[in-house]
Amino acid sequence: MVDLANCYVESGGLFLLLNTNLSLDISKNDANIEMSSDYCEKGKVKQFGGLDCYISGPSHSETAIILITDVFGFAPSHSREIADKVAAAGYYTVLPDFFRGDPYQHGAPLTPWLKKHAPEEGIKDAIPIIEALKGRGITKIGVAGFCWGGKVAADLSKYPYVEATVLLHPTYTTTEDIQGDKVPISILGGEKDTYCKPELVKEFENILKSKPEVDSFVKIVPGVDHGWTLRYNSSEFALKKAAESHNDMLDWFEMHLRY
Repeated sequence: MVDLANCYVESGGLFLLLNTNLSLDISKNDANIEMSSDYCEKGKVKQFGGLDCYISGPSHSETAIILITDVFGFAPSHSREIADKVAAAGYYTVLPDFFRGDPYQHGAPLTPWLKKHAPEEGIKDAIPIIEALKGRGITKIGVAGFCWGGKVAADLSKYPYVEATVLLHPTYTTTEDIQGDKVPISILGGEKDTYCKPELVKEFENILKSKPEVDSFVKIVPGVDHGWTLRYNSSEFALKKAAESHNDMLDWFEMHLRY
């Protein structure tokens, strides 16, 4: 298992992140801590599959991970640091800009933005990314979706596009999405999440239990709010819980993409 908690220390770039609650007064939350901007990125932004993508990891790898972000997009360095951690585990890692330079802005009304960037439409942009990966010799693909990206990852999992999926605090994902899942799937929810509530995660778990042909893992992480894997403060508890969930994600991919 890759110990991301140690990786954070070694990288010298601990996350100092924003709370990701999708309320209209998100920027007024006193618990929010602005992200450190001194992280040294290990990947590069390139055109790939029709989108700008942050790409990191060994170019010779035959396994790839697509990371699909929350509404704040692929530019914040915390998303790219996670991509670099996944890449450090040996995966060719792609973090696409699904919003084409138009991520949600803190404090702006969310509904109009979602009309332009409906998560249900994300699969249309994801498929060319997958085709581009296969075109460069990738034989196995995993996808991880965070918040907004959880819906896109769930939609991809209804078809033979990917070999393994991880959903992390997946807003907009429905029980119908989980019923349609056809690939090994891990779902990580937060005990205090008010957007992807524990009760809904339990429904997801019950659905998956009725589908023994699909390998699954469902976990409700104690004490954490929505977005704990992406946007958290520098407290020991927050860093520990985020690192544990990142390790759970990597363990799932290790199990289903490497063997």
